[in-house]
Amino acid sequence: MAYFLTAGLVLAATGAALGLTVDHQNQMDHRSGPVAVKYRGDVVITHKQMGAVAPGGRPSSLRCDWAASMSVARHAVAASGTRLVRTIDSEPVMSGTRPGWCVASHGAIRKEVAAKAAHMQQHLMMLAQEDEQMLRVELDRIHGPQRAG
Repeated sequence: MAYFLTAGLVLAATGAALGLTVDHQNQMDHRSGPVAVKYRGDVVITHKQMGAVAPGGRPSSLRCDWAASMSVARHAVAASGTRLVRTIDSEPVMSGTRPGWCVASHGAIRKEVAAKAAHMQQHLMMLAQEDEQMLRVELDRIHGPQRAG
C-alpha cells in the first residue's frame, strides 16, 4: 500500500503539457537585413501533492500545489537564410493550490489556466521582447563585426 501511495506522489509532481499553445510573430531589423521571428509557447502545468490524509473525523491537510509555466521555441530566419532556433523555459506564469488529490484537480486546473490564455499571450510577448537582445548577439556573431563604411 505504501508503495502505491509513494508512486502516486512521485507521478503527481511531474509536468503535463496542457495542449494550450500561444504564438507570436515579429520582424526584427538587423544590419544584415530583416529577420522573421516566430515564437511558439507551450503551456506546461506541474503538480505537487502536499499534506497528508487524516484519519476519520479529522480534517485532512491534503492539497495540490500547481504552477503553469511556458516552454517557448523561437525560430528566426535572417535575410541571409540563416536559421536560429532557441528554447526558452519561463518561470511560472501562474500558480495556485486546490484541496485534495492532484489527480482529482487536473481538469479544473486546466480550465483555470485555459481561461487565462490572454495572460499567457502577454507573457509570450514579454519573453519575445527579452529575447530580442540575445537574437541580436547571435546574429552579430554569425555575420561578423560591423564594418565601418
